[in-house]
Amino acid sequence: MRTSTGSGNIPDVTERSQPFSFYEQDTILVAKNLLGCVLVHLDGDHTTAGRIVETEAYLRTDPAAHSFHGKTRSNSVLFGPAGHAHVFFVYGMYWCMNVVTGREGSEGAVLLRALEPLEGIPVMRERRRTRDIRLLCSGPGRLTRALAITGEFNGVPLTSGSLRIRPPDRTATPGPEGEGEIVQTTRVGISKAQEMPYRFYLKGNANVSRK
Repeated sequence: MRTSTGSGNIPDVTERSQPFSFYEQDTILVAKNLLGCVLVHLDGDHTTAGRIVETEAYLRTDPAAHSFHGKTRSNSVLFGPAGHAHVFFVYGMYWCMNVVTGREGSEGAVLLRALEPLEGIPVMRERRRTRDIRLLCSGPGRLTRALAITGEFNGVPLTSGSLRIRPPDRTATPGPEGEGEIVQTTRVGISKAQEMPYRFYLKGNANVSRK
């Protein structure tokens, strides 16, 4: 899979979205299957979109999961049905986005860690105040800022509306042999359960937050 350097290389960001059944699967499986899917924000005249190239899975028994210590006002979305966005604020600085997974009550989630910018790149550059395409969405806080995702999207379904996730573009030109393979490794950027091998990314993609 090649890294995009401009807009216009996805056919139609308003086309079909992944159904709820896609998110109701095992959390680890969803974390892998989200790679290659496209996160889209239809924001008036400023549509932005990026291919998901890095994720992290969090399970209900996971000390690092937001649901680990039980249901609260801020994490209640995780206890509801799959296929909804859980948008949360960290370090008093930036928003991050989880995707709720598994059957209702399983409290699984997948953190979106990095995107490959595809659509609305000039807008992303303005929001992120950088022209380096590799830095626009290479991190959970960066991608939400680039796509203008804030707490107002907490709890919204990802199957319709202005924030959605659509299936991979199967017509994309393949890259060099081995590029685009899924790499499974340990987590980064957290202090608890960092050793768990629940981080996944697309091999050879320049937009991954950390190789």
